[in-house]
Amino acid sequence: MSKKFIFLLLLSLTAVVIASAQPQPIRFEKWIQTWELCGPFPLNVEKEPLNDSVHIPGFETDFLSAHGGEHKFQFKPGQTETFGGGSYQWIKHTSADSLINLDETISKSPLKVAYGYCVLESPKEQICVLSAGTNDGARLWLNGEQIFDSPKARGVKPDDDMLVVRLKKGENTLLLKVEERGGSWGFCARVLPLNTQKYGDRFALFRVQSDDDGKAKLKFLHQPKLAKAVMRELTLQLYRAIEPDKAIWEKEWTQNPQMILELPTAQYQNYILKMTGHLIDGSEYDTMIPFAGGKRMEHVLFASGESDYQIALAPDASESEKWAAEELQHWIKEISGAELPIVIFKEKMSQPHIMVGFRKDIPGFFGFSSPRPDANDEAYTYGNVGRNIYIWGGQARGTMYGVMSFLENELGCRWYTPQVSFVPKKERFVFDFLYHHEEPALRVRNDFYYEAFEPIWAARNKINGAMNYREQPGGVESYWAVHTFYPLMPPEEFFPTHPEYYSMLEGKRTWERAQLCLTNPDVLKIMIERVKKTMREKPEYLIYSVSQNDWRNPCQCDNCQAIAQKEGSESGPLIWFVNQVAEAVAGDFPDKFIGTLAYQYTRKPCKNLRPRDNVVIRLCSIECCFAHDFHSCPENAYFIADLEGWAAIAPHLYIWDYVVNFSHYIQPYPNFPVLKPNIIAFRDNKAIGIMEQAAYQSRGGEFAELRAYVISKLLWNPEKEVDPIINDFMVGYYGRSGQFVRQYYDLLHGRVTPETHIHLGLEPDDKLFSDEFVRQAERIFKQAEVVADNEAIRQRVEVAWLPILYLKCRRMPEEAKTDGTYTRFNKIVEREGITHYAEAGAPHREAFHQRMRGMH
Repeated sequence: MSKKFIFLLLLSLTAVVIASAQPQPIRFEKWIQTWELCGPFPLNVEKEPLNDSVHIPGFETDFLSAHGGEHKFQFKPGQTETFGGGSYQWIKHTSADSLINLDETISKSPLKVAYGYCVLESPKEQICVLSAGTNDGARLWLNGEQIFDSPKARGVKPDDDMLVVRLKKGENTLLLKVEERGGSWGFCARVLPLNTQKYGDRFALFRVQSDDDGKAKLKFLHQPKLAKAVMRELTLQLYRAIEPDKAIWEKEWTQNPQMILELPTAQYQNYILKMTGHLIDGSEYDTMIPFAGGKRMEHVLFASGESDYQIALAPDASESEKWAAEELQHWIKEISGAELPIVIFKEKMSQPHIMVGFRKDIPGFFGFSSPRPDANDEAYTYGNVGRNIYIWGGQARGTMYGVMSFLENELGCRWYTPQVSFVPKKERFVFDFLYHHEEPALRVRNDFYYEAFEPIWAARNKINGAMNYREQPGGVESYWAVHTFYPLMPPEEFFPTHPEYYSMLEGKRTWERAQLCLTNPDVLKIMIERVKKTMREKPEYLIYSVSQNDWRNPCQCDNCQAIAQKEGSESGPLIWFVNQVAEAVAGDFPDKFIGTLAYQYTRKPCKNLRPRDNVVIRLCSIECCFAHDFHSCPENAYFIADLEGWAAIAPHLYIWDYVVNFSHYIQPYPNFPVLKPNIIAFRDNKAIGIMEQAAYQSRGGEFAELRAYVISKLLWNPEKEVDPIINDFMVGYYGRSGQFVRQYYDLLHGRVTPETHIHLGLEPDDKLFSDEFVRQAERIFKQAEVVADNEAIRQRVEVAWLPILYLKCRRMPEEAKTDGTYTRFNKIVEREGITHYAEAGAPHREAFHQRMRGMH
């Protein structure tokens, strides 16, 4: 071979190397923006296939076969691929951002395939994460090895697919094949460090998979050969979901890509696998994988109007448990037509049954031990062992709430209002595994809407609080009275002979719109006697109020002011006084509380005094902005400071919150978005109870039915998502009209901006409203009325419409009177028995009508 030939050959080989794709250094977390692209290659279909569980026909064709094929692809810049008589040249493309837009660079036509190719240069051999997103299905090769395949139709989502890979030192080739089903197409990709703490919420290393035989396997989700390379060590702990703090076993991972997990029983149930260890780089790995394992066995509760089941009660069942059993019987019959007999439980019952109430052997059926719940424990559990279903909790309300939740969660019952329930009709109900446990976020839950006072509705929706005691299944946690200074020490009884018992204002004792002198020892003595008398005569209450009158003017005498100044707040004399009352009653009434207000002039916490253990501080949010939650609005900063201050010193907080416009009950009031975050703020600051004060004297408050229902759900569990609750109500309560009522709801709440502030005295002429808003809302409600399923729903739509009718009467009275708005308003309020348009009642109502009658 001549030297000249060898030289030319070497030159040729050098040219090939130089002409290959330019290697790009790996930059963690930076998007790969430069790619070689080729396409569009046609697919052998005329329209998009409906099934995206497989690739489009023709995708499997290797369009790169002329240059080594997809597995051994050899690339030269500018080279051309040929297929079906056509030629397709590779082009270099650099994107300005993360997305490689194939609409712009390849083709806007659907049912095509394109390739992307690049070379990544790694400074060392390393384990990392290759992250990609594609539209639509795709296949990916790293250094000629296929590492990913998905036919799924989807949009481009960054980091949609996160793959653990091993990069070799030097050049690493990346080939991506993307199919287009329709619409737009493209892809994005980048390399991330293997950091489960930073990216663990977006990708997983492992999954537990259960097969039809009930076996559970721990699977490494990435290339099997990398399983040993990723983890330095890994410890596994298996827990039952019902006992998340008690490990069944602890084992080391076998480093196999698939590892069989030993389950304690063949019965199908929920588990948690806790995994702790270190990745190959030494970083910590800590995760939990919930899964279900065991042999599935289906059980039929009812079918075709018949059931083999009985409802079993313990011999010592409480009254609320008996009522709950009757509720269960009633609603299952409504749903299925099958009537389950209620029986007293006997050992070795041959028929399948739903056990309502606790038995000492039940926890053992589920693999754990537990004593009988306290009678007042409101937590509940329901689940099945084989074909039998068990529902239990505290005898007062826990079991009852378990039954109602079983009906709601599993069978789909809803109790929207005292008059309107939703009962799905089911031909058959089949279950294999049931297990659910809940406990309330708050001890006392007082939904203070007129609609929520109905005892059966309240029991079904887990409302247990009341201002005044009422008979209700399971009983209520009631709070005796408020603003009790004068009811307990009436001025007409004491002031003529003992003016020193009342406030000193401007050097003179007075009782008119005043308070008590809290440092007078005789006042304390009389108060203790009268509170004890009230507690003996009204033993059904949980909390007894010793609280200021509903106005200001605390006593300004030297003794009262000395405490107020020392404590930095008028709450000082009040807590000093209430603590002594609480101490005096504690011996005779150890399970009761004395409550008082942190309200207006007493809202600021004391500096040094601390409420006693049997004192409940009732903090009021009356001054707040309710357009925004407490934490996000500057107007609420002082209230949050007071809330946190009381939480730091008070053993018990009971919140008096406000969810209504006192000045205009019926007027639109867009405060739904603050309900959840505000209740969470109360819960997080040690509140034992919340009263959501609303329109309480009659029906007709703006969205009263919806708000009462949403509040009931949030008081039990403040973490619930509100939108699904609202949407469920819209469909269940308003039927086909619900879509338009929801449209109005969104229109109203869309008017709130960061600059909007609403309070309890929101007026019709506020800038929040406009005449155009009223007209838009009218058009929406007219649509809602047209599609109403029946007359009952049409009337519900009218009640939802009422706030707009009222607002129009107030903003455009002459037009409202001439176009029939005022007449329609009157017909609705008369039909619905709405007597209070505002808290003021008759005076406000009469002034409203007098104004409207004065219009020509």
